[in-house]
Amino acid sequence: MAPEVVDNERGTDAEIPLQVAEDFQEEYFTSYEDVEIHRLMVSDSPRTKAYADAINNNKHLFNDKIVMDVGAGTGILSLFMAAAGAKKVYAVEASGIGVVIQKVAEDNGFGDVIKVYHAKVEDISLPENEKVDVIVSEWMGFYLLHESMLNSVIWARDNFLADDGTVFPSEARIYACPCSLTSFYKEQISFWGSVYGFNMSAVKKYALKSKMTKPEVCLVPESDLLADPVCVKKFNLRWVSEDDVKFFQETTFVGITKPGSYQGLCFWFECDFDGIDYDEDGQAFGTLTTLSTSPFSPPTHWKQIVVVLGYGDENNQQMELTCEEDIGCNEDLNIGTENVGNSSHDKEEKLDIVNDNQESVCPEGQDECRTPNMPDGTFDEISRSSLDNRVETDEVVGWKITLAQCENNMRHYTMTVEMLDPETEEHPVPCSCPRPQCLIISKMLEKEEMENEDTDSS
Repeated sequence: MAPEVVDNERGTDAEIPLQVAEDFQEEYFTSYEDVEIHRLMVSDSPRTKAYADAINNNKHLFNDKIVMDVGAGTGILSLFMAAAGAKKVYAVEASGIGVVIQKVAEDNGFGDVIKVYHAKVEDISLPENEKVDVIVSEWMGFYLLHESMLNSVIWARDNFLADDGTVFPSEARIYACPCSLTSFYKEQISFWGSVYGFNMSAVKKYALKSKMTKPEVCLVPESDLLADPVCVKKFNLRWVSEDDVKFFQETTFVGITKPGSYQGLCFWFECDFDGIDYDEDGQAFGTLTTLSTSPFSPPTHWKQIVVVLGYGDENNQQMELTCEEDIGCNEDLNIGTENVGNSSHDKEEKLDIVNDNQESVCPEGQDECRTPNMPDGTFDEISRSSLDNRVETDEVVGWKITLAQCENNMRHYTMTVEMLDPETEEHPVPCSCPRPQCLIISKMLEKEEMENEDTDSS
């Protein structure tokens, strides 16, 4: 029996979250009709294999269960769940590619298992208000949140998941780490020093300045990291709310573990699929699978994001993520530090730096903002600031990151990164940096925690 394809069951009067403009929604889903985007994502082995392992190694969560795939794409995750023994798989896909899931399911013998909803998850209803046992979604976007489907997954969880249900991935984390940009500068900046025997140093300096107006999506070599990575934000997908992802601000201080030029902040994310449970005898079964986009792991199509620091005496950079539509998708996973024209969803992402006394101007009805004028200062000042910011082992550096969801499009975020003086700014508690005060506080808290554990066990 072929899977049933269900169009919007609530009709055109369906309630859509207020902060989501309809034109942004349509542009987002239309972009997914390009099959090349899906080839890029499915061929991303670390990504797809993580989902396959999480499902296949935790069949106790799927066998004879009712499950939902939010943002099903070409149906690969739905197939994994059906093959793991799911009784019913609701594959929800709003873009045009959703029409092929029916045939894909039928061709693989799961026509009577997979039921396709060709609509937004916010616009569907399940038969007799049925609840699902598991929700699986590949919702992650650029540095986890930008261009992601997290709000839709939260909505689906709150409306369709059983009280004892599971969400995969179960936890997501954003990491940050100071870095040098040796490979990046060699390829993107130093290239312009001499071209076919001509002095192109003016272009070299302009290129460096322009790179400071947006982040770079690239593969950062592990050797370019200058400290131990820190988790700046963690989301438990079973309980996170839409309010939790609208705005957050985190202050971080770290100790340098490798001397070098402190030229940028590197961001990436990890997701856990925790399928571990316990039987009546207390024996654990199931597995924990982690999908990592870090420099320590095999490359993914997400790669990493680097915020290039500099601008002479400027130490506060506000960056607004905008998305340029209609970018061609013809790039495979290449190991290196090149700029990528495709984000997690194969669009060119741009991060505009907005100075304190300037605003990012968006023409009415347009998604993309104009880049403001660059700060005053000579190219030489910028070059010295970026290339000579040396840090030594155990030196403390700090920053404050703020992420705010855009009001007219909840899939976009404004990011503000402020560099902090570790001597004058208040450190969070606990703080993992090597400053003596922070080490003492951390030891005291660790001792208190151990004493509490001993009291609980006695």
